[in-house]
Amino acid sequence: MDNTNATGEKIILVEDDLFLRELYTDTLISAGYTVISAKDGEEGLKIIKANTDVKLILLDLMLPKINGIDVLKEIKKDPNTKNLSIIVLTNLNEEAIIQDALKLGANAYLIKVDYTPQEVIQTVRQYIDFRHHLKKQKESS
Repeated sequence: MDNTNATGEKIILVEDDLFLRELYTDTLISAGYTVISAKDGEEGLKIIKANTDVKLILLDLMLPKINGIDVLKEIKKDPNTKNLSIIVLTNLNEEAIIQDALKLGANAYLIKVDYTPQEVIQTVRQYIDFRHHLKKQKESS
């Protein structure tokens, strides 16, 4: 599902829960972002590979078809997507899974129940701003 805001940075949200997908999509759009959402890992991977200009991916781990860890592995092994910023947004609060996701290249790991949608937006904004700052630094050197 593509929800476009002409001025916003593009974010991909991969979330199987319809209520949460709509909640995060609406919250991100209200914050000025363009959101493309996917309901499962397979659809998410297709969308990610077709939108390599995306600024950030919000990725659930407990997904139908292809789980989030496998989506993360696929993103990181593809030269066209390996440098994309990824925030894992899940309810899996197991240390081994958290460590796996971070080792595979997730930039952050957020437990859904610990963050309000507004706090998720703040984290998204921090990562997008940080990446923008790094890009400007690189261009000026």
